[in-house]
Amino acid sequence: MIEQKGDAVGCSDPSTDLVRAARAGDEGAFARIVGKYERAVFAVAYRMTYDAAAAEDLTQEVFLRVWRKLDTFRLGEPLKPWLLRIATRVCINALKKRRPALMATVGDEESEPIELPSTQPDACETASQAEVAAHLERAIAELPDDYRLIVTLRHVEELSYEQIAAALELPLGTVKVRLFRARERLRRLLAPILGDQR
Repeated sequence: MIEQKGDAVGCSDPSTDLVRAARAGDEGAFARIVGKYERAVFAVAYRMTYDAAAAEDLTQEVFLRVWRKLDTFRLGEPLKPWLLRIATRVCINALKKRRPALMATVGDEESEPIELPSTQPDACETASQAEVAAHLERAIAELPDDYRLIVTLRHVEELSYEQIAAALELPLGTVKVRLFRARERLRRLLAPILGDQR
């Protein structure tokens, strides 16, 4: 009964039909799932490793695991957060093998967005914006792994706080705290470039 409700809700998500077909053994359907989501999975893996070859290997490992666990996916739920939950587990496990003390614990604070200056780009500012983007990328790379992962899921993959909490299996408050602290670190790292003296 509950599954039927989930199935009915899932009809609005085109991925549900692909999941059903893949579960029935349709390798083409699974290939379409991979094609649709592999960039998102690669983005998470790359942001966690900053190594394209390692990110490619992790992406393949993620989709092998997805194939094996496809029958555990609850039809009617969004597919992308479920895939990214698997991707984050695979990446975290890979990083833990390299660095045993990976995850930091944090307190409880409220989150606020990074407010980058909004400008209308003209020909003179294009190079400056590219420079700021490069500095931002380097600053993100300097974040601890758990902060970098949350920044990636929120600002690159545009997941909601709730989806990030589900993907990382963390309390919502912890997600907000880590994102807040990640943003604060980014502000400090970018202060010389953005002229922020906080």
